[in-house]
Amino acid sequence: MTTLDDPGRLLAVWEAAAAAPPAARGPVLLHAAGLLPDLDAALDLPVGTVAALAARLSVDSFGDPVDAVLTCGCGEVLDVALPLDPVAGLPAGDAGAVAGGTLRVRAPTARDLLAAGRSGDPLGTLLARCVRDADGRPVAPGELTADQRRAVDTAAEELAGAAAVVLRTRCPGCGDGVVATLDVAELLWERVVRRAPAVLAEVAALAAAYGWAEADILALPAGRRRVYLALATGRAA
Repeated sequence: MTTLDDPGRLLAVWEAAAAAPPAARGPVLLHAAGLLPDLDAALDLPVGTVAALAARLSVDSFGDPVDAVLTCGCGEVLDVALPLDPVAGLPAGDAGAVAGGTLRVRAPTARDLLAAGRSGDPLGTLLARCVRDADGRPVAPGELTADQRRAVDTAAEELAGAAAVVLRTRCPGCGDGVVATLDVAELLWERVVRRAPAVLAEVAALAAAYGWAEADILALPAGRRRVYLALATGRAA
């Protein structure tokens, strides 16, 4: 089981993902954590697969559920506990035939999202990259009929898996329903971002107190590091 319990690995993940564009952050996180050994291959995984793996890494490293904050249209702020363990088990399809078998749709990857982000027509770029005709040739988005576009949209939702999880709750203030798309990789990143500064603060305190190198501090077992930190700061372990 791969986790981010090791502080050295956590900092490596934090540093690598901080430099990654948002569309690629999930694969970069999983690669830096050691869950996916090949970054190029990780960038070519379906987004649903990446999301499911990110959910599993989040649960195994930080526990479940994760605390999230949503804001209703009325201004009410909602604290929500999101269980990610079920998300980690969601299947993610790779490709499927639609529109009477004349089109084939595959799930987008991080590489597709990066290409779409650089394009002046993001949706058209995704369609051109992810939809093929019966002969395997790219389909020009403008040539798709309304029925084909609807079939492609439906197939894309089914293939997205954990990347298309939607949270639905009700606002206790106004009673309206609140709907939010769950970005699992971003939730994992937020948990990493919250933890990394605490690890760096521990390293700084121990380095200042004992003159130890960062690598030596990070190599200490967690229990021993806590005791040394308590001695250095005068607080009980």
